[in-house]
Amino acid sequence: METEHKIIFGDALKVLKSIPDNSIDLVFADPPYNMSKKNGLAWKYSKHVTMQEDWDMFSKDDFFKFNKEWINECFRILKHGGSFWVSGSFHNIYQTGFIIQQFHPEIKINNSIVWFKPNAQPNITCRFFTESTEHLIWATKNGDGKKWKFNYQWTKDFIEDPLNPKGKQTRNVWSIPLTPKNEKWAGDHPTQKPFELLKRVILSSTNEGDIVLDPFVGSGTTSVVAKYYGRNSIGIEINKKYQEVIKKRLQKSQKTLSDESSKVIFEEFKD
Repeated sequence: METEHKIIFGDALKVLKSIPDNSIDLVFADPPYNMSKKNGLAWKYSKHVTMQEDWDMFSKDDFFKFNKEWINECFRILKHGGSFWVSGSFHNIYQTGFIIQQFHPEIKINNSIVWFKPNAQPNITCRFFTESTEHLIWATKNGDGKKWKFNYQWTKDFIEDPLNPKGKQTRNVWSIPLTPKNEKWAGDHPTQKPFELLKRVILSSTNEGDIVLDPFVGSGTTSVVAKYYGRNSIGIEINKKYQEVIKKRLQKSQKTLSDESSKVIFEEFKD
């Protein structure tokens, strides 16, 4: 079975509107967190500087409007029985959960996953506890007689980390280090997610041949993982400067787990 992986460069809100209703099996979103500082803070003992990306800066009202719009579109295109995953920090995850619960009674929140980073960056100001977690909401669109997919046996037999011994039920706290340097070989992206995180998301709630969509694909991790494990994918990215990063990563991962062929398409969205 050949899989297809499409990368669309354009505004996620516009691109999502062009996708048919009930056509996507899984949405994974790593949206802007609205945590960037116009003047980044630096720590004298580290090269780390706080986020200062234009695409991550919103006014309070604009941020709520933006989140409500892209979430609405994602639930429209999600199939009945499909999964919606969104990652965040305290900057955005509570608002995301509120929007789901307040405006989408047809959506069921199954879990809130705590992603623990054992090698998290230090706290620069030394005036707070060190942030060492992110959160993921797993929600599903249940209707038309269909319930969500959950590959329980895979999670029990193959997920393993210090907090989740293999052979036991996987808990909702995952210990996964920050994205290692050997996954950033194709170029830098400030919010690149680790392969292992997307592996757990995709393999726990899709089957081979399903369609995975990421509206903020960034450096392409979602597409890379989907390709490797025999899923189809659609990635949307507003910033074309990451095209070469995504292309290199998808080309390097030509070999999939099952050695099946795959087709990669890059296109610009036309209004």
